[in-house]
Amino acid sequence: MSWQIPDVNAHRISDSIMPKAYSYLRFSTPEQAEGDSYRRQMAAAVEWCRRKGVELDDNLRFHDLGKSGYTGANFTEGALGRFVDAVQAGKIERGSYLLIESWDRFSRQNAMTATARLFDLATAGITVVTVDDGQEYSKERLTGPDVSPMLLLVVKLSQAHLESARKSSNVGKAWAEKRQRARAGEHKMTKRAPEWLSLQDGRFVERDERVRIVCRVFHETIEGYGRRTIARRLNEEGEPAFKGANGWHSSAIAKILSNRAVLGDFFPGTGSARFRTYKKEAEPIKNYYPAILEEATFWRAQAVIASRRRVTNDEGEVVQRGTAGRRGGGIAHLLIGLCRCARCHGAMHTINKGKPPKGALYFECDTARRKAGCDNAMRWRVDDIERRLLRHLSYIDADAVLRGEASHGELEAVEGAKARLADAQKRKANRAAMMEVAEGLDTDSLARYRELVDEVAARQAELAEAEKALAQTAADPGLKARLAEAVDLNRAMSEAEGEQRTAIRVRLAEQLRQLVDHIRFDHELSVVAVLKPRPDVPTNQIPFTWGDGGLWTLSLDYDSQPHGPDFSEDMGDYDDDQTRARTLAFLNRRLAEKARGAS
Repeated sequence: MSWQIPDVNAHRISDSIMPKAYSYLRFSTPEQAEGDSYRRQMAAAVEWCRRKGVELDDNLRFHDLGKSGYTGANFTEGALGRFVDAVQAGKIERGSYLLIESWDRFSRQNAMTATARLFDLATAGITVVTVDDGQEYSKERLTGPDVSPMLLLVVKLSQAHLESARKSSNVGKAWAEKRQRARAGEHKMTKRAPEWLSLQDGRFVERDERVRIVCRVFHETIEGYGRRTIARRLNEEGEPAFKGANGWHSSAIAKILSNRAVLGDFFPGTGSARFRTYKKEAEPIKNYYPAILEEATFWRAQAVIASRRRVTNDEGEVVQRGTAGRRGGGIAHLLIGLCRCARCHGAMHTINKGKPPKGALYFECDTARRKAGCDNAMRWRVDDIERRLLRHLSYIDADAVLRGEASHGELEAVEGAKARLADAQKRKANRAAMMEVAEGLDTDSLARYRELVDEVAARQAELAEAEKALAQTAADPGLKARLAEAVDLNRAMSEAEGEQRTAIRVRLAEQLRQLVDHIRFDHELSVVAVLKPRPDVPTNQIPFTWGDGGLWTLSLDYDSQPHGPDFSEDMGDYDDDQTRARTLAFLNRRLAEKARGAS
């Protein structure tokens, strides 16, 4: 049996002088609505009307399912609130009756709040009747010389509130004990599990096909695929979604990527999801679930996702949103999210001027295109910039930088340590916030906070060690690996077709995002790719540096063929002296800007 509250605006109260009664029924669970609770409450209301000779309105019935009387949700967002609105709007006449089984159906809030709600109704001319004992609470009776109705009202409302508070306290203590036992590894708190696990005989068991899909989602994210593309690929291959019959959605992919249950972590919480008061604890229970993913893989995926969401300037400040968004399909170009205007620092958008050979895809400053204050109105062909960047990367002292095994373990260790430190700092801040709003500081909360302080310190030390190990590597193995893969992927892309070519372009775009910090476009000076610096790489392996920050740059203005890592030595290879002068002017301008910023 399901109940729908009629729209009170669709009905007009009869002009009959005979007062009407309106029943209010509240159920905590669907089972109560289906079972005896509904029959009992409704029968009591009908019987009271029969004895009193009052008409029970069959058009307007106010029923609440799952609305809490303890939090007042039945007033703020439920049917009882709609009854009050109808009274205030004059759609329910003065002299009418509101029938409730008992006061705990009306409210379980504290007596002061509950009586205030009753007084509002009584002042509006509504008599509230508790049909279990036949008591009537009208304005005349509550303000009369006999104080017993008022005393009885306060006692009943206090009893309802205290009963709910006692139950809430008992349930809270039971869950606190379950959490303690779960942290000790003695107990599984609930039967609920991530979609790739099931609880069997008191232990979580992997669901192999779903584990395979989860691992695939993480690996494809690292390769450069976005959430929508991953969902589309899964749907195209007929992989069944974990929930529902409508296939995979990007939101489901996002939930998988953010779920630390893949590492075995479980975050218990307090409060009620039904009443929107549920809050996760700041620190997880480790090894609660079986881990299905290497920790390095999880944090590498988080680093890739984070890198798409920000673009920084030379001082490391975030100046615009990065490349988070649609990925895959035709992948418009390899430099999504990396390109910005050197004049206004705004995004460089692409415009399609038709198909080659006459037409092409061009970069253009979005601010200049909109005539919003930037004079950088020049356009650059996307394929030219892509080709020059890949060509120049292949010339970065290949014999020196790419010698030996292409390993990037040290770089991933730094990225993973940074992500783990940020996560620990976030959990520490959350715990501090929870302690600040708590009415008292319990021993367990203080202990958890001290543990998080120690964890943050440990993560900071871990990061320092990882950065030290990375700096001790003369030629950054992470740089070697990324350069090697970018060069290899570029070669493979020229031979691939269809889906294979698309897959290679997605991976190549991700490698370029890890190598290139940003690309600056200036119509008077130059197009310059600024690479992400690596600690302690020997100077003779750096392509081109300038300024106090030692920025690594590649000029993408012309199809030059550099012969060594330091392109400042090869500037004579450019087409003419004017080009060389323009590039020198660009460098001098950037040095002057940095000097002004430092002062």
